[in-house]
Amino acid sequence: MDFRSEPEPRPACSRFSCLDLASRVMVVGLVADGEHITTYAWRGPLFVSLAILSFAITIRPLGLVVSAFASFIISALGTPETKWKETIIVGICLTIGCSLLFPYALGLPFAAFPAFPDSVRA
Repeated sequence: MDFRSEPEPRPACSRFSCLDLASRVMVVGLVADGEHITTYAWRGPLFVSLAILSFAITIRPLGLVVSAFASFIISALGTPETKWKETIIVGICLTIGCSLLFPYALGLPFAAFPAFPDSVRA
């Protein structure tokens, strides 16, 4: 026997409880005295988003090795505290790990290096 009153009661209950909690937090934030919110740090999310987009755009034409290393370096630009020597070493290690993990351990069909046309290879 089915005692449910709607098809999925838990998602509706979760939705309304989250809405209730968010509205209570908003009201307390508006009426309470205290520190104001500082400015938003946009640099980190911007460069991580650019790294994800660059990986998505370059994975097919440039291959896994080039696009993984480039996206790691782009994401490292998200902070002015980047130590470039360490970043390049970690980038190389992560690129080696990705180039072993995805095609060999997981069996995904990624090209490791750029696919050049036959006329360029000569």
